[in-house]
Amino acid sequence: MIIVKMNDAAVECNIAASELQELGLTPEGIGTNDVRSVAFMSRLNKEIGAQLGFDPENDILMMSKNMMNDGSLRVFVMKMTNEDIQSAGDRIRSAAEGILREVTQERIDEIKRSVGSDKGRVMNDIMTAVMRELARVMTGTGLPELPEDPEIISRPAVDYAHYLAKLPDLRTAIRLSKSLSSMPIEDSALLKSGSSYYLVLGLRTAEDQVVFDFRRACMEYAQELSINSPEELHIAENGDTIISRGAVPALAGL
Repeated sequence: MIIVKMNDAAVECNIAASELQELGLTPEGIGTNDVRSVAFMSRLNKEIGAQLGFDPENDILMMSKNMMNDGSLRVFVMKMTNEDIQSAGDRIRSAAEGILREVTQERIDEIKRSVGSDKGRVMNDIMTAVMRELARVMTGTGLPELPEDPEIISRPAVDYAHYLAKLPDLRTAIRLSKSLSSMPIEDSALLKSGSSYYLVLGLRTAEDQVVFDFRRACMEYAQELSINSPEELHIAENGDTIISRGAVPALAGL
């Protein structure tokens, strides 16, 4: 996830399609505000608000979400003070005229005539123009330009995630636990279902390198590795709990 601070009142965030898949988010879910997407956007909103010095008593945050053609998500967040809100109200009428100029029947017909990727491109062009006009309403200037030396933050899309590693036997679970013993695993459990063992691993993903090393270690031993998997609940309900807490340090000590 790439977060770019445009200025003291605006932030743009880009989340790759692969990261959305890891979070269990889909374009449909984001579009309909399902439970997972609402929880993620709420957390993202809170983090960006902290970066912008958001005062919940007097300010508001305006957020726009755009799914891109490559499956990535672009989020634009803008902080508005009371002064900004007053100025925005004075500009709404002129902005409405600008939007009508962009969303003409001719432009709609152009979208309908287009095929394949061109259809999405034309639609994105129109929506970008509309968003710029709306941003002009909110700020008086439109979307801010990228500064010459922007403040950029790159980190995993989530700072905590649950992984489920399927293992063939207890000996393999012990070997994996020894390999993971130095990593920032906040909680872990060992379950058994049928002839397979499962390590449930709660990882604090502060850095990309940590995630890479963790997954590399898991894939060396695990038959399968999933993230935030609904299968975990099924196994917990129908399987046997061998170690309910602190499984990694307990197994690593054997």
